[in-house]
Amino acid sequence: MPPLSGIRVIDFGRYIAGPYCGMLLADMGADVIRIDRRQGSEDRYVAPVTREGEGAGFMSLNRNKRNLTLDTAKPESAEIIRRLVKGADVVIANLPIGVLKKMGLDYESLKAIKPDIILARISTFGPDGPYANRVGFDMVAQAMSGVMSLTGFPGAPVRALIPFEDYGTALHTAFGVMVALFHKARTGEGQIVDGSLLSTGVTF
Repeated sequence: MPPLSGIRVIDFGRYIAGPYCGMLLADMGADVIRIDRRQGSEDRYVAPVTREGEGAGFMSLNRNKRNLTLDTAKPESAEIIRRLVKGADVVIANLPIGVLKKMGLDYESLKAIKPDIILARISTFGPDGPYANRVGFDMVAQAMSGVMSLTGFPGAPVRALIPFEDYGTALHTAFGVMVALFHKARTGEGQIVDGSLLSTGVTF
């Protein structure tokens, strides 16, 4: 039996950091349900490799997951999210803090539904400070962490080809989720696990 059998994860992740975190948990046996937009979220069609236009990254990062499409703009979606959260152990979301609150995915809202929920919250700049509500990608974190000054040739900065800030943040967050699950098994308490691309870049 896989080690995470019986653990359910609701995955609101997009692109790399959130989905890769969810994929790692799914590979270990967790029941991971990815929540998608009705016509497919924006990361589904990047670098298409199938007749339907699905991308290689999307297909590999969402392996071993189930999928549910949801129109979060409709008020009815709030009840569906509530029911999903009620039956979950972990929620993964790499969305700005303001968007989390608007969707009812902030920790206070989730905890009101499921007191022992674990929220894995991934962002570019972390949950506080002047950039907390800004969005960004791996390349932005590479530039701001200083790694671009260490690559390439004299002159203009060059990004690392592998988006290691995304993958590294996903690894840090998945480790945090495992520690949180261990803590929950001993105490019954949930918590927030925070991952940020910029923190990963500075750490690495």
